[in-house]
Amino acid sequence: MEESTSPSTRSSYTIRSFESSDRDALLSLYETVFDKDRSADWFRWKYTANPYVDHVPIVVAETDGELVGCRAFFALEMRIGDDEPIAFQPCDTMVHPAHQGQGLFSRMNEYALERYADGPPLFCFNFPNEEAKPGNLNHGWKEIGTVPTYYRPQDPVESVRKVTDDGEDDTVASDDGPSGRVYRDLPYEDDGSDLPRDDDDSAGEDGVAAVLSDVVTGSQLAGDQLVTQASSEIAVIRFETPPADVLETVYRRSLPDGIHTNRTAEFYRWRLENPARSYTTYVATRDGETPIAALICSRVDDHLRIVETLPRAIASAQETINQLLAAALTDCPNQNYVTAFGETLPTPIRYRFYPDTRFPLSTMARPTARTLLARDLGRETGFGETIQDDWTLSGLDVDTS
Repeated sequence: MEESTSPSTRSSYTIRSFESSDRDALLSLYETVFDKDRSADWFRWKYTANPYVDHVPIVVAETDGELVGCRAFFALEMRIGDDEPIAFQPCDTMVHPAHQGQGLFSRMNEYALERYADGPPLFCFNFPNEEAKPGNLNHGWKEIGTVPTYYRPQDPVESVRKVTDDGEDDTVASDDGPSGRVYRDLPYEDDGSDLPRDDDDSAGEDGVAAVLSDVVTGSQLAGDQLVTQASSEIAVIRFETPPADVLETVYRRSLPDGIHTNRTAEFYRWRLENPARSYTTYVATRDGETPIAALICSRVDDHLRIVETLPRAIASAQETINQLLAAALTDCPNQNYVTAFGETLPTPIRYRFYPDTRFPLSTMARPTARTLLARDLGRETGFGETIQDDWTLSGLDVDTS
């Protein structure tokens, strides 16, 4: 392995730790690789203001003074029984298109693994896309299992387009792939064969689609009310600014057994300040006082993400979480579809959420990020030998949510 405690000059590339003067060049590289603009505030939130490390955990590659590669890590405090170790989630890995094929991913990865062999992270876990998965496995990551994303179609036309088109969708975006795109098997082609059509005027088709959407949306919401066992003792309060202390209180009502991010008030305050997202929180209280459950969602373009439900031992508050879900769905009837990642919904099928790992969605879409990988760092901790049932994950355990 290449010595990585000092900068490497092989092939005229230098591999080194991030410096504060690299920020603007890194953001420019991000826009080039991912075709998305990220602000200095986003960088500050994700890396500089992260409460779990005292430095920016990024490795970069440069040549002739130009920053051309990045291997970054999202630091999180985990909860494993009574232990609260730090873990790193690889994220925002990128290599400039003109410099791909030079082994920069491997060299940055080797540098990072050596740098953090003695901590502070105890292990790494992540959800690489299909492009990046082999590279992770080649560097010691172990495949733990498949974590599904649940989809609820709202608009019968646009939902199918989004799930099956070749376009981009960041429902659970990749941490490691240069494209961040969903790989789909059945591209949608609308030839209008099932609808009467005037080639010079698509208004009739649009009208049929609009009526169909209204009918389906109305029946969805009516169905939600029928299957929700609402309690008159429970009041639902909506917050546009997530109440961090309340969320920690609800989290601690029933702690899950699985490996997951430790939900403290500090975690919620930092995690939900992501300037690239906005979050709405629904809290269920008994008799208007005691918080007993919560749901956090985020609108992203034309869909709604259910990113967190509490308590994380979701079976302990099943019907109350369902009552919160029904409230959130009622507030967002015009979103084309709704998603929920991992163990978030107590009874997803009841509310017409379907996993992308099973029929029918498994025949139409291959999601970007659903394979959970883990790797020990320098010590034999056994995280790479865990199984999926040892973990309890929601959208807030993924850096992009």
